[in-house]
Amino acid sequence: MKPAERFLPLTRQTDLLHALGQQSEDGSSRGRIGVDFGSIGLCHVAAGFTDCMVEFAKGFAIWDLAPGHYILNAAGGAVLDLEGHPIPLDYRLTTLADIGEAMNRRQKFVAATDLKLAQDVLKAMTKA
Repeated sequence: MKPAERFLPLTRQTDLLHALGQQSEDGSSRGRIGVDFGSIGLCHVAAGFTDCMVEFAKGFAIWDLAPGHYILNAAGGAVLDLEGHPIPLDYRLTTLADIGEAMNRRQKFVAATDLKLAQDVLKAMTKA
């Protein structure tokens, strides 16, 4: 990970970091956030090693996001874009042209163990 590109912007998310330190409604802690990169970070969420992963600085290429997204989805997790919309597993790729265009895009997202946590993290990130 390049600290200036990904870690430094995360440290500026003080509302997010504070929210992650709070207990969830059932009293459990949910403050484990991954600073991984690539699909392995989403796999860590799926396995329960971390509670969420955020990418809001550079974005992931589809080949970095899709495998972990699939595994996290199978484990019951959620992946949202930064507007709060679920990212579909098929990435809306229906033609070869769609696939070609997808190779040049980057996706920013919040991935979490469940939809509520993903929404809470996104809310904390966008809090004014």
